[in-house]
Amino acid sequence: MTSAAASDTVESRIEAPEPPRRVHRPLDFVRLLVALAGLALALLVGAMTVNTVAGIGADVNAAIKPVPSTLVVIVTAASGLMLLALPVGITIDLLYRRRFRVFADTVLAIVLSFLVTDALRLLLVQSDSLATALIGGGAGAQPLNSVIAAVVAMATVVRIGQRRQWRVAAGAVIALVSLAMVTIGFTSLAIVVSLLLGRVVGLTVRWAAGSPPSRPSPRDVVSVLRRLDIEVTSLRPRPPDVRDPALFDVHDATGRDLVVYVLDHDHVGSGLLLSLWRTVRIRQPGGWWSLLSLRRTLEQLALVSMAMVAAGARTQRLVGAVPVEPDAALLAYEDVPGPTFADADPEYLTDQRLDAAWEQVALLQRRAVAHRDLDAGNLVATPDGGCGLRVTGTGQVAAGETALRIDLAHLLVTLALLVGPERSVASALRAVGPERLATAVPLLQPIVLGRPTRRQLREHDHLLDQLREEILAAVPTAPVEPVRVERLRLRTVVSAAALTAAAYVLVSQVAGLDLLAVVRQADHRWLLVAAVFAALRYVGAALGLIGFVAERLPFMRTIWVQVAASFLGLVAPAGVGGAALNVRFLQRSGVPAAAAVASVALWQAGTFVTTVIVLVALNVISGANQTELLSVPPEALIALAVVVGLGAVIAAVPAGRKFVGARLRPYLSQVRPRIGSVLTRPGRLLTGLAGTLLQTVLTVLVMGACIDAFGESVPWVLVAVIVLAGTALGSAAPTPGGLGAVEAVLAAGLTAAAGLDGAVAVSSVLLFRLLTFWLPVVPGWLAFTMLQRRDAL
Repeated sequence: MTSAAASDTVESRIEAPEPPRRVHRPLDFVRLLVALAGLALALLVGAMTVNTVAGIGADVNAAIKPVPSTLVVIVTAASGLMLLALPVGITIDLLYRRRFRVFADTVLAIVLSFLVTDALRLLLVQSDSLATALIGGGAGAQPLNSVIAAVVAMATVVRIGQRRQWRVAAGAVIALVSLAMVTIGFTSLAIVVSLLLGRVVGLTVRWAAGSPPSRPSPRDVVSVLRRLDIEVTSLRPRPPDVRDPALFDVHDATGRDLVVYVLDHDHVGSGLLLSLWRTVRIRQPGGWWSLLSLRRTLEQLALVSMAMVAAGARTQRLVGAVPVEPDAALLAYEDVPGPTFADADPEYLTDQRLDAAWEQVALLQRRAVAHRDLDAGNLVATPDGGCGLRVTGTGQVAAGETALRIDLAHLLVTLALLVGPERSVASALRAVGPERLATAVPLLQPIVLGRPTRRQLREHDHLLDQLREEILAAVPTAPVEPVRVERLRLRTVVSAAALTAAAYVLVSQVAGLDLLAVVRQADHRWLLVAAVFAALRYVGAALGLIGFVAERLPFMRTIWVQVAASFLGLVAPAGVGGAALNVRFLQRSGVPAAAAVASVALWQAGTFVTTVIVLVALNVISGANQTELLSVPPEALIALAVVVGLGAVIAAVPAGRKFVGARLRPYLSQVRPRIGSVLTRPGRLLTGLAGTLLQTVLTVLVMGACIDAFGESVPWVLVAVIVLAGTALGSAAPTPGGLGAVEAVLAAGLTAAAGLDGAVAVSSVLLFRLLTFWLPVVPGWLAFTMLQRRDAL
C-alpha cells in the first residue's frame, strides 16, 4: 500500500473533531483574578497610606528637580512618540500576519480601556484620600492615564510577551513613559493603577473573546506518533469531553491499544484554583504549581507513570513523550485493557478483583508512591479477573505516611460505594492486613476524597460510619480519633470574613460618636440594671425556641446559640443571620432540614404575633394610638417594594411559580405537622409563648432603664409602644441589624411621643443599642467559635 493510500486510510478512521476556532484559556482567567487583586490592593494601599504616597511623590519631585528642563522635555516628547508608535507597530504586525480577529479584539480593548479609565476616574475623585494619593501635585484633575492603560490592554490582548523582540520593545516603552509621567507630576500610585487597569481590561477581553487554539489537530497527533514508530490505524477521543478532547484512544498496526494524553497551553491552569484551594485547606500539598507549566505537567505525568511501573503495579506504561510544535506535547501509554470499575457490570466486581485492587495499591505503598486519585474511574477491571490503575497527574513520588493512608481510606470508600462496606472491608483485611487497614480509620473523612467520590458520598450519609464500625469490629484497637488534615477549615474562613465585616460595620457606625461620654454621663446603677435585663433577653429567646421545637434541646447550649446570633446580626439583615444560625443548630441537634426551617419559621411567627398582641394591648391601655407618631423609614419602604415586586414577577411567570413551589413545598409541608406537635403539647406551647413574651418585656425594660439612667422618666406603657413599634419598623431596613434606621426611629419616637429632650433621647437610644446590639458582638463571636469547635453549628 502506498504512503498516500495509508494516509487516506488513517484519516478515514480519525473520529476526533478539529480543534475549535477559539478557546477560553483557564490560565487567562487566573491571571485576570491576580490582576484584579493587584488593582484592589493598589487602591487600598493608596487609600490607607495617603501621607506615605504623598511623601514618596515629594521625594521623587525633589530628586528630579535638579534635572534640566530641556532634558525633561526631550524625555517627555520621546516617550509620547514611542507610546504612540508601539500600538501602530502592533497594528501593522497583526494586519501583515492577517490576524484580523485579534486586531478586532485589540480595538475593543482600547475602547474599553478609555471608558473604564474615565469611569474609574470619576469614582475615585469622590474619595478625598484616593484623590489626594492619585492626583499628587502636578497631574491636575487627571489622576489616571487613559493612553498608557489602552496600550497595556492592547499589548495584553496580543500576548506581546510571547515574542522576545516585542517584549523588550514594549518593556522599554512602558518604563520610559512611566518615567516621563513622574517628571510631569503623576504619582507612583497613579502610574501603577493605570498599568494594572490596562492589564485587567486586556485580560478580560482576551479571556472573554477567547484565543486561537494551540491544541494540535488529530492529523498532527497521528504524524507525531509516527516519530515514536507508532503507525495509527484508528484514533478516537475518550470521554468525558469528546468535543475538545485531551485524551485519545489509539489502535496501532501491531494491535496495541494506546492512550494518548495531549497537553497544550489551552488547558494550562485548568483546575488551578481548586487545586490551590485544596493545598491551602489540606495539609497534603495539591501540586498546584505543576499546573502553571506545560513542561512541569508533562514531567509529573511521566514520572508518576514510571514510578508506578517500577513498583510493579499494573498500570499504563509510558511509550514516549514528544513535543508538538509550537505549544503542545503528547504522552503515549500502553493502555490497561478493560472497563473501569465505574463502568463495569456488578458481576465483574468479584472478590478476586477487589483483592487485586488492594494488591495494586499495596505495591505502590511499598515504594512510597501515592496515587491520590483512586476514584472508580481510575480502577480498571482487566479481562483476566485482576485490576489495573490509570495514571493521573495527582500522583506523588516519595510520599509521606499521611498521603499513603489517604490512599487506603479513598479506596475503602470507593469500593464501599460499589459493593458495600462489608465486602470493601473484608477485601482490605485479606489484602493489606488488619494493622495496616486500621491506620486508615482516622482518615475516613470526606475532605480527603476525590470529587466524584465525594459527590456519590452525599447520597450515602452513613457510609463512613458504617466503614468505621466494620473495621472496629475486626480491629477493636484501631484508632478512631480523626487526623487533622485541614490547614484551614471553611467555617474558619466564614467566621473570619464575618468578623471582618462586623468590625467594619461597627467601626463605621460608632465613628464620630462619643460613646464613652454617653456611658460616663449615665447613672451607673441604672446602667447595671439595663445590662442585666439585656443579658436575660437571651434566656427568653432560648425558651422561645425550645417551646416551638418538638425535639428536646439542651438549654444552656440553646442560650449560647442566641448569643452567637447577636454576632451574625451585625453582618446580615435583621433576623436573617439569627434564623439561619438557629436552623443550622437544629439540624446539628438531629432535627431534619425541612423540620428545622419550619420550626424556626413557627418560632418567628409566634414572636411576631406576640409582639402585635402586646402592641395592640398597650395602645388600648395608653388610650392613644402612639404608633402613628412613628414614621416609617424610607429604607423599609424600599425593601418592602423590592420584596413585593420580586414576588409579583415570580408569581406572574409560570416557570417562576413552579421553581419556587418546588423548593418551598418540602418546607411548607413540614409546617402543619410542626403546628400540630406544638398545639398538642400545652407545656411546650406555654414555654414558647412565655419565652417570646419574656424577651419582649426585657427589651422594653432595657430601654426604660436607659432613659432612667439619664434622669428622665417615661411611662412604661409608652416606652413599650415606642420600642416595639420602632424596632419593628427600623428592622425592616435592608441593613445589618437595621443599623441607622432603628436608631433614627427610636430617637424620633422618644422625642415626639414621649416629649424627651432631643439630646436625652439620642443618648438613651445610643445606650440601648450599645447594650443590645454592639456590645454583644464580642461574646457573640466567642460563642460562635465555641459552638463551631464543639460541632454544634
